[in-house]
Amino acid sequence: MSESILKRARPLMVARALSAALTLAVPAILARFLVPAAYGTFKQAWLIAGTLAMVIPMGAASSLYYFVPREPELCARFVSQSLVWSLVSALLAAGLILAGEPLIDAAFDNGELTALVPLMAAVTFFWIAGSVFEPALTSLGRMREAAVVRVLSEVLRGLAMVAGAVLGQSSRGLFVGIAVVLGLKAVACFVWLVARLGFEVRWADFRRQLAYALPLGAAFLLIIPQQQFHQYAVAASVTPALFALYAVGCFQLPIVEILYTPVSEVLQIGLGEEEARRDPQKALALFHEAVARLSLAFVPACVLLFLCARTLIAFVFTEQYADAAPIFRLSLITILVSSLPLDGVMRSRAQNRFLLGLSVIKLAATLPLVLVCLRLWGPIGALLGFVTVEVFGKLAMLRRAARLLGASMLQSLPLRDLGRQALAAMGAVPLCAGCLFFLADTRFAALLTSGVAFAAVYLALLWRSGALPNEWRQGRQRAPATIGDE
Repeated sequence: MSESILKRARPLMVARALSAALTLAVPAILARFLVPAAYGTFKQAWLIAGTLAMVIPMGAASSLYYFVPREPELCARFVSQSLVWSLVSALLAAGLILAGEPLIDAAFDNGELTALVPLMAAVTFFWIAGSVFEPALTSLGRMREAAVVRVLSEVLRGLAMVAGAVLGQSSRGLFVGIAVVLGLKAVACFVWLVARLGFEVRWADFRRQLAYALPLGAAFLLIIPQQQFHQYAVAASVTPALFALYAVGCFQLPIVEILYTPVSEVLQIGLGEEEARRDPQKALALFHEAVARLSLAFVPACVLLFLCARTLIAFVFTEQYADAAPIFRLSLITILVSSLPLDGVMRSRAQNRFLLGLSVIKLAATLPLVLVCLRLWGPIGALLGFVTVEVFGKLAMLRRAARLLGASMLQSLPLRDLGRQALAAMGAVPLCAGCLFFLADTRFAALLTSGVAFAAVYLALLWRSGALPNEWRQGRQRAPATIGDE
């Protein structure tokens, strides 16, 4: 690759950062305008719609990251086939929600949720129908255009949710707003891509696309339910108001969404390019860079958020949700393991069958472990069961990725960078904790001061140890030597 991971992914990360900054206020507004029961109902409905939106397409959009970089001359054909695939998937998902209304009513025993079924079907349909837009643009190398689509769709959706909460003060108002915005995005997706690329479908290439994506999609049929089972288990066992507390605890600041997804997507494309050049050393160096850049943010973020968890939740969601802090702290482990963009490696090497097998094992382990831990320790036990399986799953993926990259597990990690980052983060703890203690009466001041103090000490320690990225220390946007210009 001629550019570093971060430089190439920068438009996508900036877009996600802007949309996150503009929509971060949404949970705070919902918590203030909706009673906990209504907010819990919204989270239940969003959980169902989101599960089907991620599972039913069976890898339609993600297959573009594999095929377009390898066969750019056929990009129009692969994008067109993905559009057809997404439309059929959208119809199927919406039909499943409508047909599953009795099951939803029996499982959740929430009349307000049952009344939302038609809107849930509409949201899911438009969500899937427009899901090809950003992946198509990204796989084509049009990072800035993908960034614009991301910002517009996220900002409009956030505004629609706020308007629904303020005007309707109900979960129904939220879903009406979301359906309108996602509908507009779906129409724009089809019109723009067909107008710019044309429309071409060839069954032989469609079969190849299906052969690649279906094992990955089958894995997602297991991965997404496995990842969300703890939420379903808690939602079905407690009242909507208590589920709202649990959902707040599982809330994560959008740092993972801002950084992980763009880096993972660009890593997948980059590894595909290096595979075509038959350069395994550069592929390993590319993975090292991706891990080091993600951990540069995720390691200190986990330490900082652990320290200020209760203050942050009370500030964002009000004091009535402050008891969600222990759940929030436990959920931070998932941010920490996100420093390893292993799914990008798996997809770039077409390891879909491995992902499918691993998904079967993870689901088989998650179901009993979550239920047993939920029975023993309540909602936080359900999360503990899920997190345990996730950590062991990441270790299994790391072992496989290391072998694909021609290295041992330890050699596949930038251990020196990770160690320096961990030490710098721990060195920033005393000053941060002091700020939180002495400014406890003013939440905003406590969060702002502790965050600035933590960042200053963390970066200063990294700078002193020479562990900052080359482009930061040298004041220029250039990749490290191992991944530099060819």
